[in-house]
Amino acid sequence: MELISYLLRFLFRIKWWLIIIPLIVALIAIYMTRDLLRSYEVKTTVYTGAMTGYSMTADGTVQNINVVNNTIDNLINVITAKSTLREISMRLFLQHMMYGDADKDNTYIKAANYRHLLNITPKEVQNLIDKNSEEESLRKLFAYADANTENFLYGLFNWDPPYYSYYALSQISVARLGSSDMLEISYSTDDPGITYHTLLMLNEEFTKQYQDLQFGETDKVIRFFEGELAKTGAMLKISEDSLTNYNIQKRIVNYDEQTTHLAALSRDFQLQLEAIFLQYSGSEALVQELEKRIGENLQAMRNNSVFINKLQEISELTTEIARVETFQTDSTGSLKNELVKYKERLAKKEDEFRNFSDSFNLRKNTKEGYPNVELVAQWLAETLKFEEAKAKLKVMERWQNQLDKDYVYYSPVGSTIKRKEREIDFTEASYLEILHSLNTARLRQKSLQMTSATLRVLTPPAFPLTSAPTNRKMKVITAFLASFFFILGYFLLVELIDRTLRNKVRTERITSGKVIGAFPSKNYLKYRGYSKSVNELAAKSLGNMLLRYLHRNTELIINIISIEPGEGKTFISDQLASYFSSIGLNVRTFSWHSDFLPASKEYLFAQKLNDFTTKNGELVTLVEYPPLKESAIPESVLQEAQVNLVILRATRAWKETDKVLFSSLKEQAQRSPVYLVLNKTKREEVEYFTGLLPPYTRFRKFMYRMSQLGLTSID
Repeated sequence: MELISYLLRFLFRIKWWLIIIPLIVALIAIYMTRDLLRSYEVKTTVYTGAMTGYSMTADGTVQNINVVNNTIDNLINVITAKSTLREISMRLFLQHMMYGDADKDNTYIKAANYRHLLNITPKEVQNLIDKNSEEESLRKLFAYADANTENFLYGLFNWDPPYYSYYALSQISVARLGSSDMLEISYSTDDPGITYHTLLMLNEEFTKQYQDLQFGETDKVIRFFEGELAKTGAMLKISEDSLTNYNIQKRIVNYDEQTTHLAALSRDFQLQLEAIFLQYSGSEALVQELEKRIGENLQAMRNNSVFINKLQEISELTTEIARVETFQTDSTGSLKNELVKYKERLAKKEDEFRNFSDSFNLRKNTKEGYPNVELVAQWLAETLKFEEAKAKLKVMERWQNQLDKDYVYYSPVGSTIKRKEREIDFTEASYLEILHSLNTARLRQKSLQMTSATLRVLTPPAFPLTSAPTNRKMKVITAFLASFFFILGYFLLVELIDRTLRNKVRTERITSGKVIGAFPSKNYLKYRGYSKSVNELAAKSLGNMLLRYLHRNTELIINIISIEPGEGKTFISDQLASYFSSIGLNVRTFSWHSDFLPASKEYLFAQKLNDFTTKNGELVTLVEYPPLKESAIPESVLQEAQVNLVILRATRAWKETDKVLFSSLKEQAQRSPVYLVLNKTKREEVEYFTGLLPPYTRFRKFMYRMSQLGLTSID
């Protein structure tokens, strides 16, 4: 409660600072913002289609959130890119130079802004404007701006002029609407036409810039893959033609089937060769055995030329038949007819051979007793089989040589074909991979085209007819509050670090002593007639506090002390003496000015008050001592008194020397209490001890009640 009361008193003390200074600052703010520029804000909404738009590269309609965020970030960066804003700056400048009016405002630019633009634009730049062709004028302006970095148009964008500079245009705000795929673009200036046309140009320019950026990349990729595809296709054609020519040269139709057929033929050949060899061996052995049995008849037959010729003819026909039957797979046509003819001739020759052998039969029986006719017939049959087997062996020998040649022929052909096929497979795989990449790039290009098609202005900018509310009121309020809290903070800081005593709370906090009374300073003219009454009330309050130490059959000795001269000891001593006398107490006052000498031996070595003064049985004795800075007070005298009052001027600062002297005083006084009394303080601080001081007007009573937190009291 005491702290709250102190804070209220503190605020009441600086009330005029807290009221007047903020009001002055607010009035200054009102004056300074009298010509505050009005702001015209324009907004536009762009639908990007990044999330809900159809994509040819996505499976379904659900898009990857990272891709969506990246797409929207790219769009925002393109909108705020320096290249985009530079294009808008130049087009905006050209538009104002072509359509501005110095006499009246129009939908492009205010007249005042156009006059300012004309004043700062050099003649050589104005001459670049061709009002019949915007494209030609824009080309000239860009060429002039790019010529060097010191011309007007270069500085128009790169310095800080309003409306056209990068700094001004970078105030364009681009924000995503929640988690949707729509962007809101907003911009505000003090010129409605400039604001409106800036966003119109921005919608056109950033779409063009985004498409150029996206399509420029995909076009380069597509051209690269098309070139690589053409080169790889040519290499593939060369490899395939090389394989075809090699197959024609080596007479290869299907290498795998041909080699499979050759292997099967070799296998069949081996089987037939074994069978024929067995037939040959068996026939040869049987023929030799029969020839032994036949004996001389056989020799006669072999010496016969007719027999030899017929046997030779049968052998030749048998060889031809074996050749045709063994290796010819074609069972139709001329070969079949030829085989039939061979067999008919062979059968005819065999019959002739048998007839000749029958007629040539010389002996009826052999020497073992077998009939010659049967042996000869059997010999002839085996001889024919033997000749047939021998003929087949000759054919097999020829085909063995042919198979060996085929193996030697096909072995290098196979490795060459495999190498060429691997080369073709590698080239073909490269071709297909490049073709896939090309199709992917074309699909990406088509997807970007579709994305750009969905990129459209959903809410076009509208020309602002009214300005946005200004923040003038907020600026004035801010200035008022800032000055208010600055003053409050300043005085709070001073209150915390200032060591001026000023009032009861500060004095007790700084000195660690107890304040039991206060007396006001000289009254101003307003309260001049109440000075005596106020002093009497202050003396009464202090005197009543001191009377607690007055006991029966004892006298009340009050030492009045100060640390520095000029604290008001005499004044307070006289006020207390007057009050005690007014209530009928016998009072005597002693002062170091007239009643004793501080430098005398009696005073310095006094053990009690009577050692340097003479009392006549007074009930109350007031003793005024010299300042502690000038003279010490005997310890016994301090302890003899019932109360030691230290008078402090409220307007003085508490110094380190004061602290030392006051601490020493309390140590010397021991059990005798040491209290503080403030002098020359404000009336409000005196009321802390006396209550409300006169005059007792209704307003002062109300203020006093509020200061005491009597918010609902009715007294």
